[in-house]
Amino acid sequence: MDLDKIRKEIDTIDLELRELLMKRLDCSAKVAESKLESGNTTIYRPEREAEILSRLSEGVPEDRISCYLSVVRKIMETSRTYQYGKICEEDPSLWQELTSGIDLPEHSTCVSVSLSKPDVPGSMAPILSMIGDCGLDLDQLVHTGTSEDNIASFMLLIEGDVADAGMRRLLIQLAMESDDFRINRILS
Repeated sequence: MDLDKIRKEIDTIDLELRELLMKRLDCSAKVAESKLESGNTTIYRPEREAEILSRLSEGVPEDRISCYLSVVRKIMETSRTYQYGKICEEDPSLWQELTSGIDLPEHSTCVSVSLSKPDVPGSMAPILSMIGDCGLDLDQLVHTGTSEDNIASFMLLIEGDVADAGMRRLLIQLAMESDDFRINRILS
């Protein structure tokens, strides 16, 4: 095959992928609606995702497995982010609960948060990806220690305005997908 033919094949595959991803996001919206109706807004279930990744990796050639799983993880993360967005739109109490007792300025430039994750390779990758996917920048990331039970703690300084829906969704997602999450301060 010549390069032009290969690129045309890739273009066709990309259109097919777009169609499938849109269908998957439609399903994600239905999942969010169902969770809202049931009152269970737990979106991130790491054990379920691990089972899915294991099942989907069966039969994938060894030389492609890490790339393939990287794409599947990103699709799952994007699906969760979409669900958080839907749930945040429909249930403002999540934001109110997260910021209870915190003085919220009308606008902000940065938000300082603390969180912890298991101290395993790649555990912070989804966190960093979420920040970028929300169109926000990370100003600082400081590892503040690791506990005896192998839980790593971090302080993050995220540039952005808490009045922005993307920042609110991000903070809710971080709170629901990490341990010991707290908003330290909001800088205006």
